[in-house]
Amino acid sequence: MIPDPRPQSPRPAAARRALRFSLLAAAVWAPLAAQDDPARDFGRAERGYVQRAPIFFPPTPPPLGRALPPTPPTEGRLAAPAELSAHVAEPFYPQLATRLATRNLPDRLRARVEAYRTRKATLAEELRAELARTQPLPAAERAAALGGLAVRQREPLRALEAEAEELRRDLQVGDQTWGALRQWNLSSDERRGFSPLEIAQVMRAYAYYQHGLLPAQRRLLREIALELQAAGETAEAAAVNQPHLFFPPEPARVLPPEDLPPAVATRLATYQARKAALKKELFDAVHAHDGQAFPWLRGNTMSALARRQEVALVELEQLAEEIRQGLAGNPEPAPLAERTPLPPVLQERVAALLREVAAAQQAAVARIEALLAGARDLPVQTNYRFDAEGIRFVVVPLRQERGAKPAAADAPARIAALREGISAAAEDYGRRLAGFINERDAIRTEAGALLQLGRADRLDQALQTAMRVANARETQEVYRDYRTALFAPGLSPEQRRLLFDHVIVRLELPLPRGELQPVNRQPTW
Repeated sequence: MIPDPRPQSPRPAAARRALRFSLLAAAVWAPLAAQDDPARDFGRAERGYVQRAPIFFPPTPPPLGRALPPTPPTEGRLAAPAELSAHVAEPFYPQLATRLATRNLPDRLRARVEAYRTRKATLAEELRAELARTQPLPAAERAAALGGLAVRQREPLRALEAEAEELRRDLQVGDQTWGALRQWNLSSDERRGFSPLEIAQVMRAYAYYQHGLLPAQRRLLREIALELQAAGETAEAAAVNQPHLFFPPEPARVLPPEDLPPAVATRLATYQARKAALKKELFDAVHAHDGQAFPWLRGNTMSALARRQEVALVELEQLAEEIRQGLAGNPEPAPLAERTPLPPVLQERVAALLREVAAAQQAAVARIEALLAGARDLPVQTNYRFDAEGIRFVVVPLRQERGAKPAAADAPARIAALREGISAAAEDYGRRLAGFINERDAIRTEAGALLQLGRADRLDQALQTAMRVANARETQEVYRDYRTALFAPGLSPEQRRLLFDHVIVRLELPLPRGELQPVNRQPTW
């Protein structure tokens, strides 16, 4: 592949989904626009000359069972660093994102993050393996086996969650938080008040940046933020915008069954009422705390709230478990599924092609990332991206800054070797891509002959439907884990959160674009 002279950020998860779609679509995604180097300039505050740091928040988890159509990767300036795709469920996502975007992640912190991720993946696989092993067992035997695993994993999971909170604190840079430059706050006496979106932004920021909160309170704040984003002029409009029920592990969402047993419906109503009271108390505390002058003189009011709510949050989790026990005998609802217009043989070829493209991209990413890991000490800017023609990449030596330590004597040779290594990986991927394109064309030709649609646009529509069906089937197993995390009796709260986090990573949701630290309010809502 010919190197692309325009710097681009690696985004393997989102790009992989987009390319899997574009290989079979009638038209491919347009080439991505050039991206500025985010570490070079983040813009200026509206008043003064304070640099504004980039802030990134994770994608919103979808409700249980929602179809996830392929989406193009985020392009242009402030695209999220691809490395974040493995950490979309973590409480330290924004802090890690800013450090990655500003190239301010020390090796010791990077090592801690990687060790944390490895331990978490090991525990998740242990849990999933036991769930699969015990699936055919009688209910009593399965409950006993899962209970034993819950006991064995209790302390490691609690230690893991404590480490996540420590990483959140240690990765956070004081002047690079979401509200560090903000000149407005919810406690201000504003004539026009605050829009639901502005309040939601504050609640979301507190969920990730405020010290002293319990993990359960952080999840409730994310829930509050999502509800505010779906606000309507009336209660009926809000219910239409957000018909789903938040159920632990939040922010998981599900459509509640219409034929709940009366006892379960009563418990669910009690659960929602108790949770609403806790959320109201938490909302009021954030509203009062936001913008408070010299808060340390009054003590940490958020930590005090955490102590007051701790017991009630545990009781709420116990009530959720009673609801799960009441639902255990209900049959699992059959998911709504779109039907493919292709015969089974061609549909399997479509699915196989999508899997092969994904595997090829994963192999290319692993190869290139290994090269980049060995070049972190080099004075070089390196970026790459996938498009419908292959891999575009750039390797650009950085200008030596005045007063900086001189580069090593072998730096030019190592930079050249890095460029050659990435070029070789791109060429290998390009050769595989040529075979994928040939298979795509063959599928299209055979589908046209079998379906006899006549018009090219109808054939393209049929192939796109076939790809949606293949993608939906690909996520069936992931959504099965989603449902297990929500409703399977016998799992500990820590195990539910572990399994749900695993689901969110495997869904490969597009990473939202970053934003610069807010300063002043917008002139209008």
